[in-house]
Amino acid sequence: MWNITFRGKTDRGANNNSLFAVTAVVNGGTGARPNKDGLSATAYPSGVKGTPVEINEAVAPLLFLKKEYNPGSGGKGKYNGGLGQLIEIKSAINEDMDLLASFDRIKFPARGRLNGSNGKPGQVSIKGKGKLNGKGTQVIKAGDILQIHTPGGAGYGDYSERDQVMLKKDLENEFL
Repeated sequence: MWNITFRGKTDRGANNNSLFAVTAVVNGGTGARPNKDGLSATAYPSGVKGTPVEINEAVAPLLFLKKEYNPGSGGKGKYNGGLGQLIEIKSAINEDMDLLASFDRIKFPARGRLNGSNGKPGQVSIKGKGKLNGKGTQVIKAGDILQIHTPGGAGYGDYSERDQVMLKKDLENEFL
């Protein structure tokens, strides 16, 4: 699980609070299994899919510009790894906010098994400005767009053995 934690000034505070702190639960992909593809944007082993965007936007001054599968982030294999997500967030009230980062699988991606490919590692950045650290408190300046790529799961088995029906579905759904 990747928990995106923010804090800062708010226009949505109850009881005269002028500050907020919120955690958005998001996920990467799970690794492929010996007889099935991995799950996309789902935490293992809990099966948690993440916090709906509307809930986070209602309780904190966040604006989610994008939250979608990240095609090609899951490792290829006879069974493909689950896809991670591409998420873009900015302040809804044009104020600086803190990102309290605690993300894994940035330096070391999920490793494929039995000739399956590795999943893509995660990444945290300011859109158009460069990467952020995966750990520690960092300031997201007013107007900047935080871009998150959650990691993809690893593939299992040799991709040349992938069932043609599954390969066709991968292409139709733009998963590759």
